[in-house]
Amino acid sequence: MNARFIAVLEIGSSKVKGAVARTDSDGGATFVAMHEVKTINCVRHGRVQNVQEVAARVEEVLRRLENDPAVAPRKIKRLRIAFGGRSLTSVHSEADAKLPAEVEITDEIIERLKRDAVFGLPADRHCVDVLPRSFNVDGAEVASNVVGMFGRNIHAAMTVILAAPDNRTALERVRLGAEGSQIERVYIPRQLAIARMALTPSEQQLGCALVDFGAETTTLSIHRDGVLHTLVTLPMGGRNITRDLAAGLSITEEQAEYIKTAQAAAIPDPQADTAGEAKEINSYSQARAGEIIANIVHRIEQAGFKTSELTAGIVLTGRASRMRRMPELFETQTKMKVRIAPADNSVRPGNTEADPVDSLDIMALAAWPLPQAQGSDLTEIPARDEEDPHATITVDTREIDEYSGYDPRRAAAAARARRERDIDEDNVLADDPDDDFDDDNDRSRTRDKKRKQRRPAEETTDDIDEDESYEEEHASRFGGMRRFISRIGRGFIGTTGPEDIDE
Repeated sequence: MNARFIAVLEIGSSKVKGAVARTDSDGGATFVAMHEVKTINCVRHGRVQNVQEVAARVEEVLRRLENDPAVAPRKIKRLRIAFGGRSLTSVHSEADAKLPAEVEITDEIIERLKRDAVFGLPADRHCVDVLPRSFNVDGAEVASNVVGMFGRNIHAAMTVILAAPDNRTALERVRLGAEGSQIERVYIPRQLAIARMALTPSEQQLGCALVDFGAETTTLSIHRDGVLHTLVTLPMGGRNITRDLAAGLSITEEQAEYIKTAQAAAIPDPQADTAGEAKEINSYSQARAGEIIANIVHRIEQAGFKTSELTAGIVLTGRASRMRRMPELFETQTKMKVRIAPADNSVRPGNTEADPVDSLDIMALAAWPLPQAQGSDLTEIPARDEEDPHATITVDTREIDEYSGYDPRRAAAAARARRERDIDEDNVLADDPDDDFDDDNDRSRTRDKKRKQRRPAEETTDDIDEDESYEEEHASRFGGMRRFISRIGRGFIGTTGPEDIDE
């Protein structure tokens, strides 16, 4: 039985990352291959800007994945692609359903309420997903899951996730794989996938703020009572800190990125950072990081929550959150407890040695549930390669000419031809009648007959014994001459001429 594989792709502001995971018997998955390529200014704030440059980087990542020994010779036929970007946000909407009689609430009724909730929303926005927050059935407040209950009047409060149409359009324009290849696309809301992996059920129930601290965007999602209440994307991230360092220290962005990762701290350490250069570096990083955190606090308040109401605190993800003492700065400014979330054990790094914190986003895409009926995201290979490596392989000789000069069919035909030509000439001659003929014409016909008997195939001079042929022709020519001269001599001198004439 062929294994089931998952192929995921994320196009971010700093890199294009792809991975392939193999599903396990326990329901989880293990990464077997992971590759990434850096992006520079072709993706801005999580949205594709230069389609051609992004397509080249995506093609390179897919090529590396398909050539990876753990994946080859399989090919990718479906990709789960992260969907996000600067314009990703949420709005609240409501919908009602009045039924003619008290009936059981089914999934079809919930889907109808979701469609109704989208009506009246801005037409210039693309609907990414609709998530129920609460229900009221016949005047009674109930939990978010009402399927299976009976009721007549249903009122639903929904959180609708929206994005600018350009986010989806730009992704659709990016070519996947080689020219003419058909790779199916499955778009997954990035922030929802991360929340599903990073947050525990208790955190979602008590109330928490999930902050995905990316390169050029910071996405905030607020969860409470087990559901998503608010989602908003800020157009600022870790690269803002990098650019401040580059401008303040008069260095390149590559050098500034290294300094931010290796030396910079969100909060200066009075004991360790005593040198003048360290203080200058930390002053730039702390100022920009503090500004980003202030915007996050403001957005939480705009959503109608006080920081004290989110008792589970703040959960940080994203590579920018790994900067030294960043969680401490969050705690200082928000007065909330903060933790950095690693990926859970549902997706394991395997031999890729992926960091569970830095790779949480790509792991979350692999853990996103899809119908099992969709099967593997890779093309299948014969089962013998996985379960019976010693199985006999049937070779089609029609394809051998393309790879080698040896052809078994030609070799067999040549052997048959050699057997037909290699006849023992002595045995053939032994069966012939007496070769002592007086008539030249009979001798010639007999010689032709012998040749046909010895060589049923096409006649060639190589198959005739040259010495024997010469003797026969010599005897025929000079024997006739002797008889002719004898007759001439008897006519002129009237006596019998010599029986033998010296040649």
